[in-house]
Amino acid sequence: MAHLTPLETAVMDAMVWQMGDSVPDLAAQSASGSVALRRNTGAGLYVQINVDANRATGNPDATGLFGTVHVMIDGLADPVGFQIELRQGRLTALHGQSYSQDTRGIDLSTVPFGDVFIVDERGQSVLYRPARPAPEQAPPRPKRPAQITSQTPSPAPSQTAHKSRPQTVPVEQSAPQSAAGFPAFADMLEGLSDPSASAAGRLAMVYMGAYGLAVVLLLFARLALHTGWFFALIVTFWALRFIHTPKGREMMTNLADTLNRQGLFTTIKPR
Repeated sequence: MAHLTPLETAVMDAMVWQMGDSVPDLAAQSASGSVALRRNTGAGLYVQINVDANRATGNPDATGLFGTVHVMIDGLADPVGFQIELRQGRLTALHGQSYSQDTRGIDLSTVPFGDVFIVDERGQSVLYRPARPAPEQAPPRPKRPAQITSQTPSPAPSQTAHKSRPQTVPVEQSAPQSAAGFPAFADMLEGLSDPSASAAGRLAMVYMGAYGLAVVLLLFARLALHTGWFFALIVTFWALRFIHTPKGREMMTNLADTLNRQGLFTTIKPR
């Protein structure tokens, strides 16, 4: 993960620890990917990651924002929440949300940070401690001759192992996602304030554009083509219904990604 900063590396390590079962190739994708864009959004972090589009993915059904990793960062009173963005199982971005804390004066590439923890299914924060391999046993030393073993043997070390129990830290929950990984409606509305920094906001802009285009086509069909209102409304209804099906959502998500790569959302970012 040489292409990632120390903070991003720590977050991705915890993501792999948390999501290794559902996205088994996440570590390999992170290690082989490259950073295409990195931005301090003023309310967190956005890192766009390019992964080989021809590689097979471990979970091609995973699309949306995933993960519940939080980090205590110097200069901020509350933790910053992180999620990864997947598109058909392929890693596309890392999102950091500071929960309204101003990050504009913080260099997130070098800032010191403390505890890294995840949120479990019960909503509790569990401190991330990666498992360490057991030390190799040293080869037995040869015994000394009996005539020179006059020293008092030292007491044997205690054989009792002390397991560290997970620590829990109260933390604000990360933004809820729908069951299929699709952003929640509240997240989409919130993301409209800065679509360039939020996948949910970009998706909301694309849906707004689709609804606006549907209204324009409805009026055109009625006024220019002289179709009946009933027929025009039925066609519009089925078109809008399609973009809310799983296939339609995937199509709209891919369109939002394409527009983002072309820099459209950066040009409309509010000042």
